[in-house]
Amino acid sequence: FMFSKKQIVITSLLFALIFHFVFYFNSYGPGIGFLNNNFQYIIALASLILILFVYFGTYWRLDFEDKASLRLYDLFIVWMLICFTRSLIEFRSSKEFLNFIANNYMGISLFPVLFLTAGISPKYFHTINKLLFVYIVLVTLVAIFFLDYFELLIFLLYPIFYVIVTIPLRTGWQKLFILLVSVLIVVFSMTNRAGVLRILIGFSIVIAYYVIKYAKMNKALLNVIVFCVLLIPFGSLYLGIKGQSVFQMMSGDDERSYSQLDPYADTRTFLYYEVFLDLKHNDAFLLGKGLNAGYMSESFETYSRPVVEVAFLQILLKTGIVGCLLYMSVIISAIFKALSSSRNVFLKTLGLLLASYMVMFFIENQIAYNLLNVVIWIVIGMCHSKALRELTDQEVYDLFRKTNTVEYKLSASKGL
Repeated sequence: FMFSKKQIVITSLLFALIFHFVFYFNSYGPGIGFLNNNFQYIIALASLILILFVYFGTYWRLDFEDKASLRLYDLFIVWMLICFTRSLIEFRSSKEFLNFIANNYMGISLFPVLFLTAGISPKYFHTINKLLFVYIVLVTLVAIFFLDYFELLIFLLYPIFYVIVTIPLRTGWQKLFILLVSVLIVVFSMTNRAGVLRILIGFSIVIAYYVIKYAKMNKALLNVIVFCVLLIPFGSLYLGIKGQSVFQMMSGDDERSYSQLDPYADTRTFLYYEVFLDLKHNDAFLLGKGLNAGYMSESFETYSRPVVEVAFLQILLKTGIVGCLLYMSVIISAIFKALSSSRNVFLKTLGLLLASYMVMFFIENQIAYNLLNVVIWIVIGMCHSKALRELTDQEVYDLFRKTNTVEYKLSASKGL
């Protein structure tokens, strides 16, 4: 090839970073005139095409040791492409196709899953982390001039939830910078409950890093705790099917009117009700309705609303129970691989990060071609990477900082 696999992966991520900034700056900020409307999606498609090439045209599977999880992942990709094709068959004009592709929540929404191929190889570990931090620094310097735009800061700086978790591996000034940016986001985006919660979870995981490292927490105990945490959303879903809303129980008032600005309002029960009702009416629970799917919403007064604020509902709507089970299986297997098979604490904390994502999966985390989903799937790839899990704490630290010793060890490893 004219370009190395690493160059293609990093260029794809770079395009994803640029698209994320442009998309949310246009949506929540003053906008970038010449990149408004459909032109911004040229950047997203460039990123998507490159990462598709990595998936279909390179030997990234050599880094994926767990063949059972690999098969589940490949099955999900196949099912995602089937759901994508189902949508294409329904279009009667090129305009419908354009509206489908140039929509962050429809045609390209599930393709961030391909970035697992970026996280699986330890060769990209240092560069990915460096690129994400540089993005945070540059975008913060731009965003501070637009703090009066509602919630712009938290959307532009989506990757902060992961960058926080890397604090134990960073230099002093980087730690301080991440802390200050996090405080800035919380102060100016208090109404965005999910965003603030992700930041708080990130710092909780940093505390967990030091507890695991220095208190020598038992591996079995950690697995049990995470398993119990993962049961919470499934238990809540069971109660919901029985007619009891956990969201209303927590808000304490099922008469409170909908308001995204009210931190105590239940803004989720009606979404579950409407999506489930639509899927039942269309007999689409098992296979979903395709990536162009929408649901009938009385609350939003539309017959086809393509966006759902809850990741679980969005995947269920578009890919059905089949897609949901495959999607969650790849993530859950990554969690327990990281917790049970990692020699270093950092990969264990990434397992905790994914566990928190699985809880948020049933509450928030819109599925879109954005940095929340791109970074999550990079993390999933890291947790499935045997080469990364086998590194010691010192070796992960050295790789993060890029020392020659670890670079040599990785180059000499089988399949790398």
